Amino acid sequence: MSSKTCGTSLGVSASCTVSVVFKPTVAGTRSATLAFTDTGAGSPRFVALSGSSLAPFAIQPTSPTVVVNEALQFSATTDVTWATSCGTIGSTSGVYSAPSTTGTCTVTATELDAKHAAVSTSVKVTSSPASGTLGVYPTSAAVYVGSEQIFQAQLSTVPDGHSLTYSIDGVTGGNATTGTITNQGVYKAPATAGTHHLSVKDNSLGTTATATIVVFSKVAVDFAARATTLHVIPPHIFGAERMDSLRTTADLDLVKAGGIRYARFYALIPTVFKTSTPNWASIDAAVQRISAGGVKVMLQIYQTPPWLQPASNPCGAGNANALPTDLNAWGKIAAQYVQHMDTKFPGVVTDYEIWNEPNTTAFCVPADQRLVQYMKLYSVAAPLMRNQINLDHSPARVGGPATAGMQSTWVTAMLSDPIISQQIDFLSYHDYMFSNVQLGAQWNTYNGTMSVYQKTQNTGAGPLDVYLNAAKLVGLGKQPQGKNLPIYNTEYNLNWNFAKNCCANDYTYSPVWNGMYIADVLNSVYVGAPNTPSQMVYFAAVAQPYFCLVAQIDANMDCSYPVGSVPQPYPQHFLYQLLGATRYLGLQDGGYMAKSISPSTLGNGLVVTAFYTTNLDAIVLINPTQETFTNITVSAANTGLASPQGTLYQIVNGQSIQSSPISLQSLGGTSYSTVATIEPYSVQAISIHH
Repeated sequence: MSSKTCGTSLGVSASCTVSVVFKPTVAGTRSATLAFTDTGAGSPRFVALSGSSLAPFAIQPTSPTVVVNEALQFSATTDVTWATSCGTIGSTSGVYSAPSTTGTCTVTATELDAKHAAVSTSVKVTSSPASGTLGVYPTSAAVYVGSEQIFQAQLSTVPDGHSLTYSIDGVTGGNATTGTITNQGVYKAPATAGTHHLSVKDNSLGTTATATIVVFSKVAVDFAARATTLHVIPPHIFGAERMDSLRTTADLDLVKAGGIRYARFYALIPTVFKTSTPNWASIDAAVQRISAGGVKVMLQIYQTPPWLQPASNPCGAGNANALPTDLNAWGKIAAQYVQHMDTKFPGVVTDYEIWNEPNTTAFCVPADQRLVQYMKLYSVAAPLMRNQINLDHSPARVGGPATAGMQSTWVTAMLSDPIISQQIDFLSYHDYMFSNVQLGAQWNTYNGTMSVYQKTQNTGAGPLDVYLNAAKLVGLGKQPQGKNLPIYNTEYNLNWNFAKNCCANDYTYSPVWNGMYIADVLNSVYVGAPNTPSQMVYFAAVAQPYFCLVAQIDANMDCSYPVGSVPQPYPQHFLYQLLGATRYLGLQDGGYMAKSISPSTLGNGLVVTAFYTTNLDAIVLINPTQETFTNITVSAANTGLASPQGTLYQIVNGQSIQSSPISLQSLGGTSYSTVATIEPYSVQAISIHH
C-alpha cells in the first residue's frame, strides 16, 4: 500500500481511497486481496487485486568470456540492433566476432521500438591456448535450411584463437550448395536439405578436426500406425525425490499435477528401527500421505539403526552411514519393510533400492572397500527381500546400486556376480552434469568452464551417452532378464551442489534443459538401446536451496519453502507437466516410442522426440538454440488415427502452458502435416488426437 485517505472513521455517504503499487520482482501474474475492516455489517470487506508483469528486456549471454578471433552468439528477448566497442557484431544477427587482441569489450543491444531502451554487457577477450588436441564443437549438428550455426575450434575443449581455415565438403569457406562458413566458424546452411562435412585447420599447429552437418527442411515422424510396441515407455516414468518433505495436500497435489506419479525417499531405518522392535508410524505416515491419488513409491533401504552400528564407529558416533555389524540382521530389517508395506499398502511401494550412493561417503567404509562391502550387503539383503516379495505375491522390485554417476566398474561387477546377477530387478544410477567447482557454467558460452549445452549433448558424457553405456553393460550381464533388465535414473539435475547455477531454475533455460535431457534419453532407442529407461527421478520435488519443482517464487529462485508459504511451480515443473500430465501428453500413464524421427538427436540443433499413448500421438520440439525456425513443416506419417484433431502446446516464459488448435493437412491414409514456428530456447509439442 502506497497511500490512503482513510482515517479511523468515515462519515455517512463519505468515501476514501487507498492506492496500491504493484512492484513485482519477477515476471508473471500475481494476485492478492485487500481487506477493509469497519464497524458495519459484513466486515471485513475484500477487494481482489491482480497484476501482470512482462519479462524485462534482457540479453544473453551476460559477462561472457571469449577467446581472441572466436565467434559468440548473442540473443535478446525483443527485437534489437547490436553494437560493440571492439570486435564486430552483426547488427541484426547478434553474432559477435572477438578482436585479435585481449581486453574487455562492451556489447550493447538497443530496442527497435519507440522506447529505444539499451542493455549492455562486458565481454572479456582472453588469449588462446598454445597447444592441445584440436576438436570442433559441435561435432555434429542439425541445421535448418537457411539458418546459421556457430562451430568452434577447440584445443582440448578450450576455444582455439589461432588463425583457422574452415571448409565444407573440401571447399574452403563453402559455397551456395554446401553452405558457407566464415573464419570465425559461422555456418550459413544452404536452401536444400543434405549432409555435409566440415573441416577446420589450425594454421599454427597444422592440425585438423571435422564435424558433420545435417541440413534439414522439415521434421518427420513415423508412428507406424501405432503398431510399434518394441519401445515401451512404462507408466509412472517421471518421479521426484523428497516428496515426503512437502507439507500439505495442496503442495503434493501441485507436484502431482506436474505429471509426477512416482516418489523416491528414505525408508527411515534409524528411526523405524531405533530398537529391534520397529515403530512404523513415521514411514507409514509418509507413504500414506504421498501415495494418495495413485503415486507409486520407491523406498531407499538406506542406513544402519543404532543397535547395528559398530561400537567404535569409524564414521563418528551415531553416524548411520556405517556398515552394519550384522549383515544378516540388516537384511532381515529390509525384508520386514517388504512384508509390512505389502500388508499395509499393497501395490504402493513398487521398488526397493538398496542403499544410496554407496560409492561415496554415504557408505562409510574405506573407499577401496566400498564395492566389495556393498556387494556383500546386497548379496545378503536382496535374496531375503525377494523371497518375501514372492511370499506376498507382490510385483515389487529390488535393485541398486544407486551410485553417484553411472559407475561401469560397479555395474560389471554386480551383473557378473553369480548371486547378485540373479537377485537384481533393476539397475539404478544418478546423473548430474556438473560438480561443485563448475557452478559458473553458462548455457552456451565457454567462460573457463565448458557450457551446459556442450556438456549435455556433445561430450560423450551427456545423458544419452551415460544411458547407452548403462544399456550396453546390462546387455553383457548374467542376469535372467538379459538386455531387458530395467534401468532407473533415480537422481538427476544440472549440478549436484546445493548452490545457484545458470540454468536449473531459469525461466528460459530450465524447461529447455530438462526437455533435452528427457528427449535425449528417450531417443536412445533409435541409436542402439533396447529399451527406454523405466524410471526418471528428478532431484527434487522440494528442497532448499536450489533444488525443487515447486517452492516459493522469489527474485533469487532459490527454492525457498518456509513454513506457511504457498508454493508455486518453478519453470521445470511445466516441462514435466507437458510431457506427463493427462491433460497434456499423458506419459504418466505410459506409452510407446514412435518408429522413427527426423532430424535425429545430434550434438547441436533442434531436438525432436515422439511417442504415442492410448489417447494421442505426440511430437515434442525443443529448440536449445538462438535460431527461430519459421513455418517449418512437421509431418506425422502413419498416425493410425482417422480424421484427428491437432493441438499445439507451448511452454510460455517458463510460467505456463498455452494450448491452441492447429490444422492438419492430409498426406493420404492416416498421415498428416502441419506447420510450426519454433522460437529460440523454446519447448512445444504437437498432439494428434480424436
